[in-house]
Amino acid sequence: MTSMESLIQASQNALDTNHPIEALKHLVGILALNDEAKAETDAKRNARRRELVWWADQKITEISARFSMEAGDEWIKEDGTQRSGNIQDLAKGIGIMPVVRLLINYDYGKAVVADAPIHFSFVNGMGDITLTSATDSHGVASTIVRSISRTDKPVLIRAMLVISNRGKTKAFPEIHRDFTYIVPARTARIFASERPADEQSAGSLTMGAAASLIDSIGRALNGTGLELLPAASTLDPIIFFAALQGNFEAIQKACTLGGISVSYLVLADIQYDAPRQMVFNGKKYNIFTSTARTLLRIIRSDGRIVIARPLISIKGQGGTESAAIQSALIEARKAIEQDITSHVEEIKLALE
Repeated sequence: MTSMESLIQASQNALDTNHPIEALKHLVGILALNDEAKAETDAKRNARRRELVWWADQKITEISARFSMEAGDEWIKEDGTQRSGNIQDLAKGIGIMPVVRLLINYDYGKAVVADAPIHFSFVNGMGDITLTSATDSHGVASTIVRSISRTDKPVLIRAMLVISNRGKTKAFPEIHRDFTYIVPARTARIFASERPADEQSAGSLTMGAAASLIDSIGRALNGTGLELLPAASTLDPIIFFAALQGNFEAIQKACTLGGISVSYLVLADIQYDAPRQMVFNGKKYNIFTSTARTLLRIIRSDGRIVIARPLISIKGQGGTESAAIQSALIEARKAIEQDITSHVEEIKLALE
């Protein structure tokens, strides 16, 4: 009884000095003492003990009602809502980890809460996770997910305030924050360019500008799991080539073109040389050749290049300059389609 009364005074002192977690630990200690001690035979002692336990319960409820838990800044989107994580990134250890900030509401405003033990656990899914982390001086606590059992189903990780003292644990389910990791939709949009090698940029890039190339790529990507969405509007050549070189801002613009976001970009570029006429023993023949070179990349919306196929160089031939160029383009399209088709499994694995 004396220890209980001492802990009540200690909890009040902790509250008076703005140490709410310490106060809660003292109060949980009272509950632990009550569990440890034998039943009282004296009616007055029993009544006093019940009074102390009731007071501790009430004070725990009163203090915990002031707490709120927020997601870390990296989890908050521009519109103020909480984003979802990518389960595939989480499995690879490159995704954003659960991060929370614990706050307490006083009459004069909110303050961060330090030294609070935050328990992290899987609500949906299974994996290896750091279970407990204490908030720092900024009220922030985080965990590390070392592995997850599977990546084909969403995962939900919950952060919760849990106080322990003298072997007694008190969880506060009302003070929690959930983090969802989803299986990303494998939507993609194809942009392609066919251009003379001596031009610095393609003209106006529309679906019609390289429709045959886009069709070839689309056929080859069947079986990769990508859901191909049409391009609703023209992609500026500057954005196209910047995205092809890995510029993140350009990639973001291309991924959100037309107001419908995609997870991946499939970018293909064919450059062809000016046709050369065959000359033999000083005599010119109506045989023209042109060499085309292909470049194909699959880029994720976060800027990571998932697939970068090696450069393919191929030659076309025709009776006119125009026919030679068309021949080179046809052969280049076939080469790209065959290259993708022969590496479908590799592409599927890279997308996982």
